[in-house]
Amino acid sequence: MFVKKFTAVLLVLFAAVTSVIFTDAAQASREVLLIVDSSGSMKGKTSDGVEKMAAARQALQKVLPELNGDHVGLLLFGHRVAGNRAGCCEDIELAIPIGPLSSSKFTSIVNRIQPLGNTPLAQSLWVAKDVLTQRQKDVQKTIIVLTDGNETCNGDPQAAAAALASLGINVQVHVVGFAVTAQQERQLRSIAASGKGKYVSAKDAATLVEKLPELVQEIPVAPANPVARLSRIEAALVARLQDKEYGVRISSIDALRTRKATAAVPAILQCLADDGYYVSYYKGAALKAIKVLAPNEAEGAILKALDSKNSDVRRWAVNNLVSSKDKSSQTQLSRVDQALVKHLLQDKQYGVRISAADALRNRKVQAAVPAILQCLADDGYYVSYYKSATLKALQVLAPNEVEGAIIKALDSKNSDVRKWATARLAEIGN
Repeated sequence: MFVKKFTAVLLVLFAAVTSVIFTDAAQASREVLLIVDSSGSMKGKTSDGVEKMAAARQALQKVLPELNGDHVGLLLFGHRVAGNRAGCCEDIELAIPIGPLSSSKFTSIVNRIQPLGNTPLAQSLWVAKDVLTQRQKDVQKTIIVLTDGNETCNGDPQAAAAALASLGINVQVHVVGFAVTAQQERQLRSIAASGKGKYVSAKDAATLVEKLPELVQEIPVAPANPVARLSRIEAALVARLQDKEYGVRISSIDALRTRKATAAVPAILQCLADDGYYVSYYKGAALKAIKVLAPNEAEGAILKALDSKNSDVRRWAVNNLVSSKDKSSQTQLSRVDQALVKHLLQDKQYGVRISAADALRNRKVQAAVPAILQCLADDGYYVSYYKSATLKALQVLAPNEVEGAIIKALDSKNSDVRKWATARLAEIGN
């Protein structure tokens, strides 16, 4: 009787584990193509006094966290040829092909847009059709058109949107009308309706920054093509990822990696996100497996680990972001560097702050200098390590700011900080 009951319990647990894994593994990244109006009218200002293109840049930057894990493309029109010049209605560029999001590349391209030409909405949608018909049929595809006006090249954007929606490739066309007139809005609403999508009105810059991320949040994730399911052996290994002994967990992760068990990816991602101990070995094994089984998920998984309640996990995550290719520009922080700066300034564990300072220094993040200066000026504890780590970063990233930052630290309410600052000033030559 005991054996039967024990076996029944195991079967229930097995079913629960595999059910969760099959459901999660069947989820696919969304594919989002942003079509951004870069015509001459985007030089104009909104009712709240902001240049339209500057507002668009701000909104597009704000939307990046909502696109984490998605495949994203960027299509621009009207940015290279003036409206009165030959070729202005063919001025359409797939600036970023659809693929895993690189926020640094995306930000760099968006910041370089200079509004110039016409508004070939219809032709842009036909170009989008050529791009999307080459993608996997069943994955959710979304076009978001951000524009401040109507078609100016004699095209029929409603017909183009309707053609896209009828292709059977799982695509919707959403339209964001930015500071448009009532007459312009009628055409834009018609485009969204023809494309089986949603129309969103943003009357000014503040509304655009609010509404664009909200629209992306609403985009559903459609099931991808059927994926490989766990075999009996792999399901048993996945069950051991919850073993009380971390050595068993690590061995199970290594076995799943060796077996190329892609259906185990959701369970391994959970290992990276949890608050488990034996961090350097356990998390390291899980990350190694993800890099083999689902490399596009690795960076997002590390960023998620930064939310762990275990400071050792957060510190491990910081250290593993040092080699990220998601680089910042001189003035704009990438997604990875935004996360590092957040923990530099706010983490309750000073060991994590110190690791973040070291990571920003090693990544040579010039855009992090204001945050590093703030750290040098604050009244934080663990002075000899924390202040020294941030000072070391400043010496690499902005050496001309060092002397002034130390002098400012002399005004700290913390006497240990003031003593630290006086000692550092003694080391600076006259």
